[in-house]
Amino acid sequence: ESNFKGFRKGKTPMGFIKRTFGNAILSDIINKKIDESLSNYLKDNHIELMLSPIASEKQEPLDININEPKNFSVTFDLYKKPDFEIKGISGEDEYTFYDIEVDEKIINDEINRLKNQFGKFEPFEGKLSEESYITIYAKELDGNAIKEDGYETEFTVKVDELDEPYKAKVLKLNIGDEFDFDIYKLLKDSDDKKVRDYLLNIDENDFKEGEDLGIGNMFKGEIKKIEQFVPAELNEDFFKDNNIPNATNEEEYREIIRKDLKKHYDSESEKLLHLDIAEKLKEINEIDFSAEYIERWIKEQYPDKNDDEISKIIEDSKNDLKWQSIVDKLIKKYNVEVTKEDLAKKLEDQARTMVGNNPQYISQIIEIMMKDEKLVNNSYNELFIDKIFSAVSNDIKKVPTKVSWDEFVKLAKKYNDQAAQNKGVETEEE
Repeated sequence: ESNFKGFRKGKTPMGFIKRTFGNAILSDIINKKIDESLSNYLKDNHIELMLSPIASEKQEPLDININEPKNFSVTFDLYKKPDFEIKGISGEDEYTFYDIEVDEKIINDEINRLKNQFGKFEPFEGKLSEESYITIYAKELDGNAIKEDGYETEFTVKVDELDEPYKAKVLKLNIGDEFDFDIYKLLKDSDDKKVRDYLLNIDENDFKEGEDLGIGNMFKGEIKKIEQFVPAELNEDFFKDNNIPNATNEEEYREIIRKDLKKHYDSESEKLLHLDIAEKLKEINEIDFSAEYIERWIKEQYPDKNDDEISKIIEDSKNDLKWQSIVDKLIKKYNVEVTKEDLAKKLEDQARTMVGNNPQYISQIIEIMMKDEKLVNNSYNELFIDKIFSAVSNDIKKVPTKVSWDEFVKLAKKYNDQAAQNKGVETEEE
């Protein structure tokens, strides 16, 4: 029902509606008909477009008048996807695959980290060493005497953390012995914040930068406790108590670390291989684009841009179109498909890196991820590209080259920097 001022609801004359809205309604109907006809034409003739159609420069504006119905003829310019034979994918095309060796030092570091993380302090009797931990109860001094109502604090430090003069002095002491010290010079590489946080035990919220604490430098400390740190023993009970599966002793866990590292290294090497393939495909596959059509299309899409901005968009678009053309060829060649199961597995792996193996937390993180449309789309696209290049890598000649992880990191940076530079060079040359 139409409702206009001056007319009762539902009683607006058809002539009035026709005069007021007729041409707009007819224009909308014609546009929908044009879109439908064009879509059917492309489908029936199996035409795949590189860019969306644009009206021919010869096309006259449509004279739409609802009172004078007539047939219309509309002409479009189409830009079909370029047809080319993709080069660079055969058993004769060589690409380097970096076989990254697992460094025993990394395994040892991880083993020691785990032992230290779950180790514990135990009372120690005997001569102090640099590895001993001492608990000091300290009172502020006024000259050589304990200051009345002075500051008192207690802290635990490793003997090896003490500055050399104090270390030499403490190594001769035992429980109950006392020594005087400057609290700001007690530790090696100390600073005011470290003294406040760990020695004076002053809460950050109770301190304002530049504030005078009103506490002197000199303290008398008594050694209240001596302890030694005992690293955890990696045995069957340890792995069971800490929910670490598939290991009952240190050697088995070393092998798990080795396999996990190798899996990670191979994954990173595969990514670099994919980058290398992509750069080579872009380099050796020449595709002839219609500069005139692209320029017209860009100008229609960005009518408010100036000439310099348009030129930049055109050059960027050529690079993007070239890569998209290559990807389209690869999709057809390898019939790549990403399933819901693939996406779910990827999100689950991402969640596991954030929260570990707790099933409840993993489910919660995945639920949050699924609500992030951008993250889901990015994950889907990453899977798509990974599947394409995994298929490509089966058809090329991979030349394995052994490297260390540090060497690989440098190579990867060099590859990525070169890829970024190539993109800029291509833009300037085209």
